[in-house]
Amino acid sequence: MIAPRFKDWCASLPSLDHPQHRQLRDALHPAAGLDQVVALIAQIRASGRRCPACGDERCRRHGFANDLQRFRCCACGRTFNDLTGTPLARLRLRSKWLAYSQALVDTLPLRTAADQVGVHRNTAFRWRHRFLDCVTLDRPASRNGVVEAAQTTATGTGEANNPCRDA
Repeated sequence: MIAPRFKDWCASLPSLDHPQHRQLRDALHPAAGLDQVVALIAQIRASGRRCPACGDERCRRHGFANDLQRFRCCACGRTFNDLTGTPLARLRLRSKWLAYSQALVDTLPLRTAADQVGVHRNTAFRWRHRFLDCVTLDRPASRNGVVEAAQTTATGTGEANNPCRDA
């Protein structure tokens, strides 16, 4: 959008009515949430950032690609970003990730989720498997605690009228 038109548009925001405010907020919400997710991933990986190819810690900032900070390894020269090595690496349609993850949480069928998010069903299938593969790796190594079990019998199958029981 051209800068003067954008300024005029911003100046007109106070005149919007309540449904228009809600519509604008809903349109901007997924993008804001996604930026927070990417920023959180970058913050987590910043402390121990290593080259995914050689494992060296000496990395330098190396421009931007697709609105993500790129890094170049000083040892091997390869470039990477903070999503490299995550299930989100090389995925397109970034603006639809959060909506699709909500569809996964809601356990929507594949076609329903694809229609709701606005992606092809093949894309929804690939995303589902990509996201669920990383969830299977996030399981505790061991389990502990108390397990209780109770024996129940169905009505009418008690000891007295069980024909399979020897007398």
